[in-house]
Amino acid sequence: MLVTGLGMRDRAAAEQLASSLGPGVAGKVVIDATNPLTPYPGLEVLWDGSSGGELLQAALPTAHVFKAFNSMWTPLMQQPDALGQPISMMFAGPAGPGREQVADVISDVGFEPVYVGPIRYARNLEALAELWIHLAVPSAGFTQESFGMHFAFQVSRKEAK
Repeated sequence: MLVTGLGMRDRAAAEQLASSLGPGVAGKVVIDATNPLTPYPGLEVLWDGSSGGELLQAALPTAHVFKAFNSMWTPLMQQPDALGQPISMMFAGPAGPGREQVADVISDVGFEPVYVGPIRYARNLEALAELWIHLAVPSAGFTQESFGMHFAFQVSRKEAK
């Protein structure tokens, strides 16, 4: 199940979303692609100590919640080869059930899956999304830098021997 739309701005919003999904979500993989942002032009991640992904996991304790697909422009998601190289898609969530399934979804869409750790790291992926938005949309955020919308954050690593 993929959750899109406005990010959970607080626990009540996460609980409302969880309630709308119903009891059938128990034991299922849920991919949270949202970002809890303030209104335009700030578009800052709302921070109360927990990420939107963590709020959703708390509201869905029997589901396997992952954060992915939240830190790049939608057209890049539709055309993952647009930059002429494989694009990294970082994701966070439980190390056990569902991790391989989420990696497969990311790979099937055309990205290189990069697992970064438990759902706690959703807060970092949401902050990365805020940075992407501020660099991509000149009138958003607080930087004078403008990268345009055709860029992605990339993970490069050398395999350990």
